[in-house]
Amino acid sequence: VAKAFGVDQPVYYANFNWKVALDVALNQKMKFKGIAKYPATRRDLALLIDKGISFSQIEKIASKVDKKILKAIDLFDVFEGDQLPEGKKSYAVSFVFQDENKTLTDKEVDKVMNQLIDRCQKDLNAQLR
Repeated sequence: VAKAFGVDQPVYYANFNWKVALDVALNQKMKFKGIAKYPATRRDLALLIDKGISFSQIEKIASKVDKKILKAIDLFDVFEGDQLPEGKKSYAVSFVFQDENKTLTDKEVDKVMNQLIDRCQKDLNAQLR
């Protein structure tokens, strides 16, 4: 089918039994949380790390730094190429911060970001890019 449409790369698909999925979903208790009253802020960090380091290692470090205001950690870019030193790769990671009781200041977020940078440098031998 892919060849008939001129698709030359691997194609992945899934077939779901929606009746079973809906039956399972309807039997689960739903929990809802209101929309946050205070805004979130996002910070991005580009790290030069060894190729053997995984994103889960960065997530683990970040989750230990500040669980209260750090709401999300996402990997949005991976770069490997001739421009980087041998055995290295670059990860671009975003961090979303939010306090449920107040608007965060830049100073509060900077403090956590500095802790994240410090831990990544010490634990993963990461360099800022």
